[in-house]
Amino acid sequence: MITRIRLENLSKTYFKGETNEVTAINNVTSEIKESDFAVITGPSGSGKTTLLSLIGLLTKPTKGKIFFDGEEVSRYSDAWQTKIRKEKIGIVFQQYNLLPQFSAWENVSLPLLCHDVPKEERRKIALEYMKKLGLEERKDFKVAYLSGGEQQRIAIARALVVDPKIILADEPTASVDLETAYSILRVLEKLEKEQRTLIISTHDPSIISKATVSIDLRNGTVTKVERFSP
Repeated sequence: MITRIRLENLSKTYFKGETNEVTAINNVTSEIKESDFAVITGPSGSGKTTLLSLIGLLTKPTKGKIFFDGEEVSRYSDAWQTKIRKEKIGIVFQQYNLLPQFSAWENVSLPLLCHDVPKEERRKIALEYMKKLGLEERKDFKVAYLSGGEQQRIAIARALVVDPKIILADEPTASVDLETAYSILRVLEKLEKEQRTLIISTHDPSIISKATVSIDLRNGTVTKVERFSP
């Protein structure tokens, strides 16, 4: 199986050289394969969100390297990293990061603006993904009027509209009820079957049970990596 992401001796230190210096990620080395359903586990404060931010090219490592499909992307300029992020990565943030003044479909379609897709085509693509997630009837609702579970699914649909190879999700079931959590899990399982690479930080046993690889973080350090049969 092809290695999609490789991390080599990756570290991230905040406030380096100051009295409040914090090493959030410490010398992490790991590999994630092309169609992995990977989970990052560990207690709160262990570095899960920071590691996702590094993989998603949202923050730069203090040291170490990040490879996508054999390319060392961590050495690229901000402009090139932005291009890679737009083309290859879909990100589902823990706090959703939706724009309340816009409708559900407009929020879903936002990444397509970066690809100069005309408005009607943006709407068409957004509605296709909303239908897959059972949200078609909410298309014209302002997101402020949607439930937490609906907002989470809007965030997932937004991450998918550019058809990325890599999906990153930060605690996607942490703020939803049990029924919504199961619906999100079904969506994630479908994405895995589409041969996308999923990387999810989570405490949720139902998500962890579906993983093909588990990366356990403690104090920013990988303490255990387990690979399971699909």
